[in-house]
Amino acid sequence: MEIKNLNVFAPKLNKVTIGLFPTAVSEEKLQEAREKAKKRIFGTSVVFYHTDGKKTEQEAKALPEIVQAQVNQQYNKGLNFLSQAEGENAIISFSKAIILDSEKGQCLYDQESYLDALHSFTLASEIQPWNKAYRLQSIACLAALDRHGDCLRLIHMQLQEEKENADLYVLRARLHDHYQQVKLCFQDVKAALTLEPKHSGAQALREKLMTKAGEAKVLAISRALEGKLEEALQKINLALESQPSEAQYYIIRGTIYRRLQHFTAAIDDYLLALELSCDQETRTKAQTQLMLTYNDFAVNCYTKGFYKEGVLLLNKALKGQKKEPGLYINRGDCFFQLKEMTFALADYQQALELKPHDQNVLNRISVVYNEIGLQEQKKRKYERAESFFSKAIEKQPYLPQYYWHRARVRRWLQDPKGAQEDAAVAMLLSSDSKKVFPIATSFFPGKTMTEIASSEVGQAAKMILNNAISCPELPDSSQHETVWREPKIQHLNSFLYQ
Repeated sequence: MEIKNLNVFAPKLNKVTIGLFPTAVSEEKLQEAREKAKKRIFGTSVVFYHTDGKKTEQEAKALPEIVQAQVNQQYNKGLNFLSQAEGENAIISFSKAIILDSEKGQCLYDQESYLDALHSFTLASEIQPWNKAYRLQSIACLAALDRHGDCLRLIHMQLQEEKENADLYVLRARLHDHYQQVKLCFQDVKAALTLEPKHSGAQALREKLMTKAGEAKVLAISRALEGKLEEALQKINLALESQPSEAQYYIIRGTIYRRLQHFTAAIDDYLLALELSCDQETRTKAQTQLMLTYNDFAVNCYTKGFYKEGVLLLNKALKGQKKEPGLYINRGDCFFQLKEMTFALADYQQALELKPHDQNVLNRISVVYNEIGLQEQKKRKYERAESFFSKAIEKQPYLPQYYWHRARVRRWLQDPKGAQEDAAVAMLLSSDSKKVFPIATSFFPGKTMTEIASSEVGQAAKMILNNAISCPELPDSSQHETVWREPKIQHLNSFLYQ
């Protein structure tokens, strides 16, 4: 058959080959693409190997010539039918010629003439697009030529038609691995193992991905311990690309995000870890870390004055951990700043139930009682104010301000003796006598500090203070400040996950 007789098919073939091969492939390249290339890409996917049995060298060389003779015969028949205006018969003959030409392609593939073989398979695939064998052989040729990008495109097209073919998923996974597209590789390995759980190629790739992930995790932890959090984040991201279903990796990344104060990202990771966790230990770790992150986020909001947001975050933390007193203390501090004294008091009292006699909690409760007392005093509800100041003193008997406040309302309640006793106690607790003397003179007009202390009221004040100090429920006074301080939200260190 003369070359000029093939012109009828040339445009279509050229169009396909130009799309697949934008550059020429040298003979040296063809010689290098042997069994090593096939094994690297195909692995155990035997569907892509020729299975007609081995031929002798003489048979292998002669077979293309035999097939070519049959191609010529069918082609000439087609020309003859065409000259007799028998169009249908002409099409049949030309189609047979092309299909026979694809058989020649297999022979060329066996001889490692991959580029020529690809021409034959491409043309045959156009004539019979429903025949998957031609497309698979084209994939094999492209892989042997190291044209992995074009190979990947054809595999994707084939998978649209063969979604149950585990070999195709494994082949595409190998190509993704070649291009270091780890996440896509994992997805294809997972799909292959879902279809065929014992597929050896998929299992081998899974082991490879697990090894990569483990190495990246170790590096991430190491960088985090060195304080190189950005590097640690990069490493754990690599681990998650290889093993996106591993709950522990999300816990590690969430912890890194939390230390970077990327709280929203950390919360998302812990929620994913809870969803993916298969054992109680991992679930507990994720839950604890989630609680800590909500708390730290609330601390961050508190320091910026976003008290309502802090309350909302601590509400979420308390849903998962109702026995941690620190969460109630922190939420109480947010409520205190919002002037929601009733809610603040309820949270502090809940914390005290969980941690009895804790002086930090008692101090906060006393601050709330004092604040409520001042509010009642402004409303001129002096009896209620006195009651709340007394409760504040009961929780924190070493703070002179509380005694001064109660002394004032007792004076307005026409209780001069009680007012003077409170003023005397406040004087005894105050460290700066020069500051308190002007205040004291309003309760003891014309008296010096020495006279006040030696008076009957002064002696009674000492007894009141001694009784308060000797109370078995209160620790030694040396452990406590005698200066009023606004409650500060605290970090929870006792639950930190190492």
